[in-house]
Amino acid sequence: MSVSSDIDPSENLLGLTVGDLEEDVAESGGVISGTLKYVTGYTGFSGDSAEQEGNYLAIVCTANEGDTITVQLTGGSHPDRVVTLDSDGILVARITSTTQTLIYTATGADGTTETRVYSLSGLTLEEAEGDG
Repeated sequence: MSVSSDIDPSENLLGLTVGDLEEDVAESGGVISGTLKYVTGYTGFSGDSAEQEGNYLAIVCTANEGDTITVQLTGGSHPDRVVTLDSDGILVARITSTTQTLIYTATGADGTTETRVYSLSGLTLEEAEGDG
């Protein structure tokens, strides 16, 4: 199992492109780095207006064919929420702090599991215009 930023920058994810959300995102040694742009009006991400503004990470997880992949974002507004990824393995998450982590678990058809934890400490979160 691995995560990467191998998503075309022009790919539309819930109404914004990957390039609208981030730049130079990469994973190395369990740390995700790069810059998350500050966006507003991201209505495709959530119907909750409080979650339509901020910094968003788009990242893809690959595992063995047929594995079910779940992910949990710790330290966020929904720390107990575990999301099952679609077959494309793409996660879009609202990131509020570089102390957060992503916990990925791949479960095979035979019930075996593999879990990996990724730190977000290498990310730079841009601020809203006028906040810096």
